[in-house]
Amino acid sequence: MKNLHFFAIALFALCGGFVASWLVYDSRPITLETGQWFGDQAMVLPEFQLIDHNNQNLDNSRLSGKWSLVFFGYTNCPDICPTSLQTLAEMMKVIDDPDVRKAIQVIFISVDPDRDSAEVLKSYVHYFNDDFIGATAPLAALNPLTKALGVRHSRDKSGEDQANYEVSHSSVMILLDPAVKFAGVFSAPHSAPAMARDLSKIIERH
Repeated sequence: MKNLHFFAIALFALCGGFVASWLVYDSRPITLETGQWFGDQAMVLPEFQLIDHNNQNLDNSRLSGKWSLVFFGYTNCPDICPTSLQTLAEMMKVIDDPDVRKAIQVIFISVDPDRDSAEVLKSYVHYFNDDFIGATAPLAALNPLTKALGVRHSRDKSGEDQANYEVSHSSVMILLDPAVKFAGVFSAPHSAPAMARDLSKIIERH
């Protein structure tokens, strides 16, 4: 009888452990409406160091612990960047769960460091949301990060006015997980409600 009692306790503990593990990390595939989730294929990023809109370092360690939604662009962008940042601002507003909202940080990284100083970035991102983070770095420091994320960008300075030029860049939004791994992408066209639902699904699962 004692052996049977001991076996029952051990079995209960084992089952409890499996349930706890499942609750902590559910590895089932996540189907998204508008994005792509990499799951176990999330990629570790190379070490990077940017400067944020407060002239503070922004590196891998500082992003740790939160879900980061990253968009690359520049403040003189005539259309894609303001539209995308407005979408992200609306997305944050329509997320119902306050815990999900607190888990997300939106980061706008300029690929035009010659014109986008910390002061310019601060004014730009805070127009859309006071919690948004702006950042940039010299291209030599920025390019390894954009290359790792598959974000293309190039400047066209072929015109006579070298101060007024356009920068071509990807419109994809990058999702980094709390371990600062490349965990997913949201490609255009972007929908604020759909992204809000997708991010809530991901964060509530993990």
